[in-house]
Amino acid sequence: MADTFLPSRGLRTGFGAGALGATLSSGVVPLLFLFYLTEFAHVPPALAGLLLAIPKFTDVVLDPWLGRWSDRWARRTGSRAALLAANALLLPSMLVLLFIPAGGLPLPLRVSVIGVLLVAQSLIFTVFSVAHTAIASDITDTIAGRSTLMSARALGQTFAGLTVSMLAPQLVGAFGSGAGGYLAMACTLAAASALALGLCWLAVRRTPLAVGVETKAAAPLLTALRSTLRNRAFYCVVLILVLLGTSSTALFAALPYANQHLLKAAPEHLSTLLTPIFVALLVGVAAAPALTRRMRPNVVLAAALSTALAGIVWFAAGPRENTSMIAAGVLFGLSCGMLTVLISTLAMEAATHSSSQGESLGLYLGILFSAEKLGQSLGGIVVGFGLEWVGPLQGTPAPEAVRRLGLLFVSAPAAALLAALLVLLPFTACTGAHSIKEHNA
Repeated sequence: MADTFLPSRGLRTGFGAGALGATLSSGVVPLLFLFYLTEFAHVPPALAGLLLAIPKFTDVVLDPWLGRWSDRWARRTGSRAALLAANALLLPSMLVLLFIPAGGLPLPLRVSVIGVLLVAQSLIFTVFSVAHTAIASDITDTIAGRSTLMSARALGQTFAGLTVSMLAPQLVGAFGSGAGGYLAMACTLAAASALALGLCWLAVRRTPLAVGVETKAAAPLLTALRSTLRNRAFYCVVLILVLLGTSSTALFAALPYANQHLLKAAPEHLSTLLTPIFVALLVGVAAAPALTRRMRPNVVLAAALSTALAGIVWFAAGPRENTSMIAAGVLFGLSCGMLTVLISTLAMEAATHSSSQGESLGLYLGILFSAEKLGQSLGGIVVGFGLEWVGPLQGTPAPEAVRRLGLLFVSAPAAALLAALLVLLPFTACTGAHSIKEHNA
């Protein structure tokens, strides 16, 4: 059985290191890869947006199957640790391969190669995420213990995001600002990722499989998926996760363009805008557990979503200068930090409750991570097609193109957050946040 006590500090640190390493190997893609594709790989903007979206739509189809497959692998080996060990090698390698210059290849071949690599990276990341998140229920069987591990996971992700936002633009600039600079940046982050993933494996390698695999003859995948639809709390949280991912990905994908054409700043200046966002994310992650102990989680969800929307509106209403945009980013980051902990914990609780009745925990987590990636893909699609609407930005862009870029920069993330608030209102009675809290009271 899983341990009923809180995980030790060393175990929490190792578990958080896994999230740190995985995010170091994947966080550059939503942050800089669209800009890299259009500016250095010479892929047309709309095609680049679709290219980034294809792996996510592949995930929507394959992630539930991969999650269920990871359960079967764990049942055969007696632990989820072997999957974590494999990913300690695969994820950093995929990051390096994505940034190998391919500009000399014909466009169809170039797009095909990049597309295959993006799909492979995304599927490998799913296998890691399912095994890493599910092993939390093997470590501890209490809500407090799982919440502690989910907080460590969120802290690892946030530290990685902060590291990427601070160092990635600086590394690109230090290594030459061209395609070679991006490759050197990828190699540096990949080395750090491999180290963190290795530390995670060392911490959890002796954790035996305890819960989460199907206890009866496995039903066909479609039948098992239909059974999950009874868990309305889980799907309420999932829908909010999709919309939050759409908003944040759209903001980060558009930010390099806003930095260059709205602020007239060099690529290194991105660190000035991104670092406060991720520092605020850390504060939000730290504050979330205390807030949820004092307030109903659905109230915290509504407040955090409203605060994030206020940050986006500030981007629109405030002047195009560092102080104002940093303040808006801090407001957005603070709310996203709270949402990161709250959504992951509530989704995990809803999924674990169903898995205790014989359903596959990996299946639920596969659905969760496919939803997360769907939100990211929708954000990339919106920005990719939005850039086509904006018009050419190379050289000295036309004033109308700059005006449209400013509108896209704000409206895309704001619309997704507003939709999340509208989704939350009619489902308050059955939202996972409220239902799970009552169930476990």
